[in-house]
Amino acid sequence: MPVSRIALAMVLLAAPASVALAQRQVAAPVTDPADPKFVTEQTRKMGGPMPAEQLALTFEHLDLATKVFPEEKRIESVATLTLKSSRAVPVLILDMFPKFRIASIAVDGRTIAPSAYANPEGQLRITLPKAIPAGKRFVAKIAFSGTPPLAKRPPWEGGTTWMKTPDGKYPWIDTSLWGGGCDLLYPCLDHPTLKPATSDLHYTVPQGLMAVGNGALTSKTDKDGWTTWNWHARSVHTYGSVLDVGPYKVMEGDYKSRFGNTIPMRFYYLPGEEAKAAELFAEFPQTLDFWEAVIGPYPWADQKMGVVRVPYSGLENQTMIGYSNEYPKTPFGWDWLLNHEFSHEWFANQLSNANYDDLWLHEGFGSYAQPLLAEYLGGQLDYMAQLKSQRAGIRNEQPLVSGAERDEKWVYADPTGPRGDIYPKGSWVAHTLRQLIGDEAFFKSIRMLVYGRADPKPGNFTPQFGTTQGYLKIVNEVTGEDYKWFFDVYLYRAELPKLVSTRGGGRIKLRWETPGNLPFPMPVDVRVDGRVVTLPMTGGTGETADGVSVTLDPHSKILRQSDAIDKYQAWQAEQRKDKR
Repeated sequence: MPVSRIALAMVLLAAPASVALAQRQVAAPVTDPADPKFVTEQTRKMGGPMPAEQLALTFEHLDLATKVFPEEKRIESVATLTLKSSRAVPVLILDMFPKFRIASIAVDGRTIAPSAYANPEGQLRITLPKAIPAGKRFVAKIAFSGTPPLAKRPPWEGGTTWMKTPDGKYPWIDTSLWGGGCDLLYPCLDHPTLKPATSDLHYTVPQGLMAVGNGALTSKTDKDGWTTWNWHARSVHTYGSVLDVGPYKVMEGDYKSRFGNTIPMRFYYLPGEEAKAAELFAEFPQTLDFWEAVIGPYPWADQKMGVVRVPYSGLENQTMIGYSNEYPKTPFGWDWLLNHEFSHEWFANQLSNANYDDLWLHEGFGSYAQPLLAEYLGGQLDYMAQLKSQRAGIRNEQPLVSGAERDEKWVYADPTGPRGDIYPKGSWVAHTLRQLIGDEAFFKSIRMLVYGRADPKPGNFTPQFGTTQGYLKIVNEVTGEDYKWFFDVYLYRAELPKLVSTRGGGRIKLRWETPGNLPFPMPVDVRVDGRVVTLPMTGGTGETADGVSVTLDPHSKILRQSDAIDKYQAWQAEQRKDKR
């Protein structure tokens, strides 16, 4: 990567040696309502079927002012939502943690009586004095307080984590909204297509602590022992909002993009980690190099590439990804967690699935980013090593896509959803498609999926919503062919295609076996005595001259059933059983 495009100006902003926490006289906090076991199914739900009253809304702007009381493990907030309705709405329905205490609600400046709203299970229903007419923009303002749901198993089952820094000196607070969504922190519309177009976040914390958020830091103010950190962001995903509090230091730099713009880089790390943090920070520009060279412009260049140290496994908070690794070294020379979570700035935050049934678009392409980075930095050996590791984890128990409107819990549920297969199997689907249609068509299809156009440049694209069927349409448009057969087998069926071979009479014959005998004209390379021939497999069959040495698919282009993998996974299962 040309060093001339990278201008690093590292600045360390140290937190004070001591943090004087502001004190207030309050009753002992009631923390039980925030216990994960009290969180309702509605609050845990992300996406899926939604009331018509919510689907009629467009979320134009969020203004969220939150004051954090670390010692009391609670917040006081005012959320102001600017909304627009496509049809008349007599009842405003917002997703909101039901244990938050509502102080007041106003719509277009008119106070709503407590008798006109209720939130027993996590959907706040506000009966309006008069229906909001179609096409009208209106503002809902909700003041509330309480302890947000405590994270049960972050980031998989999110919430808020209240703890101390490793040295025990300072508060260290994190919000992880995956496995619950925006309503774990503020009232919202918890569906991927209903994220706010823009957000202003005002986080107030005891002076000496930093509150990091999405987007660009616009200002900070100190008053009466408190500091307010003001952030402005756009198109933050419903689970991508972040509020992290701690005695953070900041490592800063600027990346000179190949597209002519400058991208701020920020790493918010804990005191005492300076040397290790600097090593990780050195990976930021090479990671941006890879993404902008292979996929396209960083979508949030006007804000930042942000990473924050958190006390749990990583999460793709928009422009502020969570990082918890202990700065490990790998044979590949780069940090896996940093790359995977950063991949979601493209596959989750820029391109968002319109339906969690298509979550493989986030996690499959996000996982394929690791082999791609390995190939970019280390060549073919590293690329295939990443893919081999992923292949061993594919279970094929459920299809990647069901074809119905689903919430996030359904996708990860046993036995209904594909669960972890959306990661490695999604990656292998991407790899196989790339080998089938070629690099030019594959990466063009990715750009069209992510940016909505094949020629993205800073300022000429907007955030996109994607579906599996939408991506099939893109692939067909780019290639001029119909690849429905590919999507039908790999995405809408669980069982992998099996390549069956027979030898006799000086010939080797191949045929594809597929679930439901679906058509699968996948070409197959065959190496016979050192010479590679490609069988088109029209109609799912093909043959060629036999030889002494025969290798099917010698360059591992195709995701298919493997006896070796099946035996390995059975052995793994026995090992786990023995340990129990």
